[in-house]
This record gives sequence, structure tokens and C-alpha cells, in this order.
Amino acid sequence: MRLRSLQSEQGITIVELSIASFILLVISALMLTALMMASRTNRIVAEDTESLTTARIARQRIERELRQADEILAASSGTSLGLWLDANNDGVKDPAELIVWAFQDLDGSPGGKAELVRGVADPTVDPQPNGVHYRSPVGTGYVPFTYDIAAPATQQVTLTLIVEPETDGVGGEPVTLTSTVSPRNVTS
Repeated sequence: MRLRSLQSEQGITIVELSIASFILLVISALMLTALMMASRTNRIVAEDTESLTTARIARQRIERELRQADEILAASSGTSLGLWLDANNDGVKDPAELIVWAFQDLDGSPGGKAELVRGVADPTVDPQPNGVHYRSPVGTGYVPFTYDIAAPATQQVTLTLIVEPETDGVGGEPVTLTSTVSPRNVTS
């Protein structure tokens, strides 16, 4: 009878199995980390894109209302814009036709976060924030609404919105949206 030697056995040892398992574990951990980072980056980009798209829609709405405005109200300032849209063409300034776009400060710090809110003089209609964070004009040199105040009527309004992307407390690069609008219905 012939005895077999253990050294001639074909197969893997426990040490080789342990090393292979460790290498597989390290590769799996690296791949999982990379996948999680890619997922987070994708989510941040999607949320920032959504904020910017919402801000562009708000800017377009302000532009549309400015073009259709019958009057830019004298109470307007660099941080708010009041206008009259005579929806029923009766020549009377009804409370629901007096629109104010203004910034509502969120954190109270100069240059901090603010929300752009659309409101009307009618107390039964609640203000409508658009949910995007903008740079607050409070305590800074930032003036979102500039216009000529030449009598008898405002002929041009420049709108500047600085969007402050924010995802999970990590602020992205601010994006500035600027446009100049000439109201069509304002009479000189």
C-alpha cells in the first residue's frame, strides 16, 4: 500500500483562501464607496439643476408680468418690485391685480439665504414662495431689481437673481440670472 504525501495534494491552502478573501473584500469596499459617491454626486447635480430650472421659470414669470404690466408701482425698491396688471382691463387697481415680488430673508445674515415670494395686495391670497434659495439682498450691495424711475413711467427693469444652490448643507457655486425687460403697456 502506498502512502500519499500531503504535499502532493492539489488544492488551495487556508492561507491562500484568506488572502483571496481579503483582496475580494478590499475591491468590494472600493467599488461600494465609488458607487455611493457617484450616486450622491448624481443626486446633488439633479437637485441643483432643479433649483436652477425653478429659478429660470420664476425669472420668466417675472419677465412676462413685467412686459404685461400697466404700471410699475412707485413703492418698488431695489429689493422688491411692485406692479399693476389690469387683468380685466377696467382701469381700476383691484387688490388682486397689485403684484409684489419681494425677497423673504431666511437666515437673517447679510448676504445669506432668501426666498423670492410673489404676493398680491388681496389679503385672501397667500404669498407664493418658489422654494429656491437666492442670495439675500439684506445688508449687501446686491440689488435684484434696478429700473429707471424717470417720470412719468418706468420704461425698463433689470432683474438680477443670484441662485444659491444648496444640497445637504453643501453650497454649490452661485449662478447669476440677469435680464432686462421693457414693459409694453406702460404709458409714458
